[in-house]
Amino acid sequence: MKHYSVLFAGLLLIICAAAQSSKPGEPAPLRPGINKGTVATGAGTQYWYLIGGPGDIRILAHFKSNDGFAWPAALTVTLYDEKRTWHVSKVVTQQNADQTFTGKLDKKQKTLISVAPPSGIALITSGGNYELEATGAVQFEEAKVTQDPVIRTFVYNAGGTHDYGAVKFLADGTVDASDGSHGTWKVFDRENNIYTVALARERFSVQYVAARGLVDAGDPNRLLFKEVR
Repeated sequence: MKHYSVLFAGLLLIICAAAQSSKPGEPAPLRPGINKGTVATGAGTQYWYLIGGPGDIRILAHFKSNDGFAWPAALTVTLYDEKRTWHVSKVVTQQNADQTFTGKLDKKQKTLISVAPPSGIALITSGGNYELEATGAVQFEEAKVTQDPVIRTFVYNAGGTHDYGAVKFLADGTVDASDGSHGTWKVFDRENNIYTVALARERFSVQYVAARGLVDAGDPNRLLFKEVR
């Protein structure tokens, strides 16, 4: 990409955007409008893409909040092509929350975006919720149909008198814990990734946050089930 005017700082679950991806070979497609994601220290980089050009494209980046984290994390945002013949990078922070990538593509091509937390820091309590919006000479592809994001293994993190240990959420809507407990899960609010979970004699209302896990739906700073990566 040539003649980039980079004025941005501030950035970057299945809402008006495709789910964010942690796999560089399988980036998530940006959708029209606002795309939302979360980056956490110690949890890896997030990847997106769009089809751009020929012509001018514009990508708005917004650091939304650090809700669910004790501290905001500085994020490194990079735009590049598949062959990595060009790239543009910038470190963004909560203090500089609304900036813009602009550029002109000579031909139609796949443009990728990576959003990375600081390296060498293992504090999962530091992170940021971000938004991306692409306009101009851009095309959007449909996301591949994937399984529900909570179908994975977590570690119970809420403390108290009972410790469930590793907790596996299965595709059939059941939950198995390593201490022998069993339960069920179901979607309560798909748009906001909120679920109800019944495990043993306890009931939880949780929200899935990629790269973190399941937080208390009423208190995003309270991580109940930590995602195993």
